[in-house]
Amino acid sequence: MREVTVIGGGPSGLAAAVGLAEKGYDVAVVEVMGELGGMLTQCIHDGFGTKVFGEALSGPEFSERLVKKARSLGLKVFLNTYVKEVRAGEGFKEVVAVSPGGVQRLQTRAIVYAIGCRERNGFEIRLGGTRPAGVYTAGMVQRLMNLYGVMPGRRIVIMGGGDVGMIVARHLYLEGAESILIVFPEAGFTGLPRNVQQCVLDFGIPFRPRTVVRRILGRERVRGVVLSRVDEKWNPVEGAEEHYACDTVVLALGLVPYAGELRLVVNMDPATRGPEVNEFFETSVEGVFAVGNLVQVFDYVDDAVETAHIAARGVEKYLNGEPRKNPVRLSPGRNVKTLTPQRVERVDEEDVVMFLRPAVEKANARIELRDREGRVLGGFFKRYVRPSTLERIEVPRSMLSNLREAVVEIAED
Repeated sequence: MREVTVIGGGPSGLAAAVGLAEKGYDVAVVEVMGELGGMLTQCIHDGFGTKVFGEALSGPEFSERLVKKARSLGLKVFLNTYVKEVRAGEGFKEVVAVSPGGVQRLQTRAIVYAIGCRERNGFEIRLGGTRPAGVYTAGMVQRLMNLYGVMPGRRIVIMGGGDVGMIVARHLYLEGAESILIVFPEAGFTGLPRNVQQCVLDFGIPFRPRTVVRRILGRERVRGVVLSRVDEKWNPVEGAEEHYACDTVVLALGLVPYAGELRLVVNMDPATRGPEVNEFFETSVEGVFAVGNLVQVFDYVDDAVETAHIAARGVEKYLNGEPRKNPVRLSPGRNVKTLTPQRVERVDEEDVVMFLRPAVEKANARIELRDREGRVLGGFFKRYVRPSTLERIEVPRSMLSNLREAVVEIAED
């Protein structure tokens, strides 16, 4: 029996595995792909690692550092291995996986889930029209261009004003696309301000807010789309449709935590769409942890990797049988969309790291921790908050003593 099995060989999974191996634990990593590194292997732009490594790295450079460290520690790695089932009972855990070598049954004391997120697809937004060649998700476009040197098309419409859509638009521009148009239903871009400037404005890439693709046109290959203006509630504006010629549609519709079979085992948070976790990223099942973009979608890989470092300490506490206390339930309050973690239950001295997604754009904002009676327990000043930027705060554990519930909110003026 192994002490820890990590499911997922991307940055968060590798960071958790490395952290635990350095503590002396016997760790195995199960990865569905044929190589370690996760999605960062196809993200050739830089900006990764400024917090973790203190320098700006490309995605492959970032992941390679973790892969080399994992190899140097002698971790057992199962590649091309799909986890079919996880059994977590009292006193035992088993990972049932399928690989080219057959069925693997891995007995383990603790499990760390790090399987990341998935891209939303056209069916989820009820995208109309036919299904010709030339419709791709943004991740597939990155993979085609950056790993295989294949240009997906020449006249391109990108659906979505988030970070991934903007980054892909810049890649396509630099690779010589004849025309690029970004459309999104919001009044402005929903990604990080730095990406708006560096990926769109700096290159003069056209974009249309309050605009959606109603239908895709074409039989064998995309030949165009029907664009429509929408109002502030995203309802189509009557008489505001137009045909727009293109040969490629890129779906950059956002990311969703990919819980897979885990949702059948642990409690889920409908706001984050990931598992509920405590301050050490342990799920509702003791000894089963979730980290990275599986918990919620992070803006920066460095923050996702931080959850793996915290979880490694949590796994150690679990394996050592360290005590727990009655949990303090945490929930998002006014002007907060999502909050992680959802509970605090360990006896510890460390500050509690919390991540929250604002629901408002506001200068000189104050993030407040309140008890269930509404009394303010503490506040955290932020120069500026916006929905496109996940906020991180460190709450002194003393603020949570003798509580059963607490709320995190962004104060009104």
